[in-house]
Amino acid sequence: MDIDTRTDSLSEWNRLAQENAENAIVSSMFEAALKASEPIEAFSTWLLVGTTAVASFFITNADKLLPFIGQKGFLICGAFLSFSGLFGLVSRLYAVRCKIQIETGAAVRKTFAEHLAKHQEEEAKISESAKFWGITLETGVRIERLLTEFFAPFPRWAVWLVNRSLKKNAANPQIGYLPAIKGMQMQGAFAGLQALSFLGFVVAGFVIASGV
Repeated sequence: MDIDTRTDSLSEWNRLAQENAENAIVSSMFEAALKASEPIEAFSTWLLVGTTAVASFFITNADKLLPFIGQKGFLICGAFLSFSGLFGLVSRLYAVRCKIQIETGAAVRKTFAEHLAKHQEEEAKISESAKFWGITLETGVRIERLLTEFFAPFPRWAVWLVNRSLKKNAANPQIGYLPAIKGMQMQGAFAGLQALSFLGFVVAGFVIASGV
């Protein structure tokens, strides 16, 4: 019976060790994937600057371009440029949001690990003293109190959104990376729409100017 108990404990220890290692590897994969946000941001910014320059040229030279592409063609090209600029701005917003989430997440993990290490040292001393006196104390960190104190200055709608996300992904050990990953996906999607809109402007301009 004792052997079975020790074996069960060893199996559970092995399961937890495997799970922790796997979670750590997945976290490192998420961190590596999030680095893709920077080149997407650079591309979107470059294209947004180019779109702005072309739009300015279009507006200032409207009287010269109208004879070649006509009023309808001018509006079509302007619409493509406008959509490209709009998608570029939205992509930039998601890029900023993603960057904030990445940096704050890294800072929280660093400081959390430091404070947790200090607490574990104190916890060991307290547990040893409690064992000496024959009493039991709850020495673990109270997550509920941490969240309550942290969310206190935030508006109710923000707290509701965060609590909703926490409940939805409570069983996911990678919950800290999910918002940034989703934000990066949206950033990439709008950057793609931005590029397609600009390409549509170029194609429409050539087609309309050629009279096809």
